[in-house]
Amino acid sequence: MEPATEDDGGFMGVHVGENMAPALVSVHPKGAHIVVSIGAGLRIFDFLKNTPVAVEDNTTPGKHGEAIRAVAFNEEGTLFASAGDDKLVKLWITETWSCVKTTRLPKKVTSVAFSKDSKWVLFADKFGAVHCLPTEVKDGKDEPFQLLAHCCSIITDLEVTSDGKYIVTSDRDFKIRVSVFPRDPLKGAPEIWKYCLGHSSFVTCTAFVGKRSSGQQFLVSGSGDSTVRLWDYYNGKMLDVFYTGEVEELRNGKVEDDSSRAVSGLSVSPDGSVVAVLIERFSGVLLLHYDDATKKLTHLESIFLSEQVSPTSLAFDVDSRLWLVAGAAESIELGDQLVTPEDAAAAEARAQMVARTAVAHVRLIRKHTSDLGGEDNARETLAAYKLCEEDSMPGGESLRLALQGSRADAGEVAVAAEAAEQAMRKLMSKRQYTIEQRENRKRFRNDKKLENKEG
Repeated sequence: MEPATEDDGGFMGVHVGENMAPALVSVHPKGAHIVVSIGAGLRIFDFLKNTPVAVEDNTTPGKHGEAIRAVAFNEEGTLFASAGDDKLVKLWITETWSCVKTTRLPKKVTSVAFSKDSKWVLFADKFGAVHCLPTEVKDGKDEPFQLLAHCCSIITDLEVTSDGKYIVTSDRDFKIRVSVFPRDPLKGAPEIWKYCLGHSSFVTCTAFVGKRSSGQQFLVSGSGDSTVRLWDYYNGKMLDVFYTGEVEELRNGKVEDDSSRAVSGLSVSPDGSVVAVLIERFSGVLLLHYDDATKKLTHLESIFLSEQVSPTSLAFDVDSRLWLVAGAAESIELGDQLVTPEDAAAAEARAQMVARTAVAHVRLIRKHTSDLGGEDNARETLAAYKLCEEDSMPGGESLRLALQGSRADAGEVAVAAEAAEQAMRKLMSKRQYTIEQRENRKRFRNDKKLENKEG
């Protein structure tokens, strides 16, 4: 993996196309690595060796040819999956960062997750299906198989519960579905256990709160309706609703009330008590406190970035530090038409060049370790977060060059991030029709025309 350089071109101003893919961040469960995906490229930093990581991929195709849309580590951190617009799912061994399996799907991938036992990697696509693939590397060719579907609705997020018993999927049509994870995915489709219904717009993201050791976690979800909702997913019951628009405060006053601000990302601290929330067109992050006793979400803190940049992804690490990345890259689409190997290679090379030159910005929010109270002063302990200075981030200049590139202009990053938000909303928002328009559409449907001809 090579950091971007000015020789690669593209620094005369970021190119913003119609299909911008947001930069994503993922942190190793035990703190060994941090990964930023932008465009068709992976930028990886090894905290143990304090150095960037070069990936090795001898599979076919050897590189992603379009933007990566989903990344995930397994629970042990031994495996990593990347997938996206090129319909490829790549499985990586993190010890050597070598790709050991590449699988092609019929549709573009939107989300990936691993089973509790890491025997399976699951991936959702834009057509509304969840596919499954064994992680075991065999001599023969593994074929993915469909596990469940959402009736043609785009699946926006995919999670597996900490006990491994359920699959949680969310979609563009306001739904959250809880399905039973089959004991043997090869022998049958999962049972639909519950639906979590209540959002009034597309669901963008989900995560789990509460202590994993307690054996009872709950679900949080973010949506285009500007809310974060808390669910007892086992019973399909909504426990609390947090309206993000009520706490969007800036240093010089309040943000203009705008109910159309979608929640674009969620991450939960290792102890399950703090929920970090990203919001459209908001240059910072909201921190919410989850109270396990009352099953409520309350505003804890608002952290603001000094740059006017909206983060595009976030992730807590094992030390409760919150990593933010902002940025985006144009997705170079090949389409479904037949192309020659030479055309495919040229498109892949272009996508990789775009990934190398794409701009990103990485920031870190750290928990205070001073003036912390004991059990009787728990709220003060929770509320002690602040933005870390760039020169004091772990990894220092090496990390910034590896993850951001040699030049990370805040203005270019802001333009790219805003374009990615607009692309996401365009994809997620369904066109609304008046009653008159609906009647006209019914009147001129093809099947109605056919009935008239037959009559």
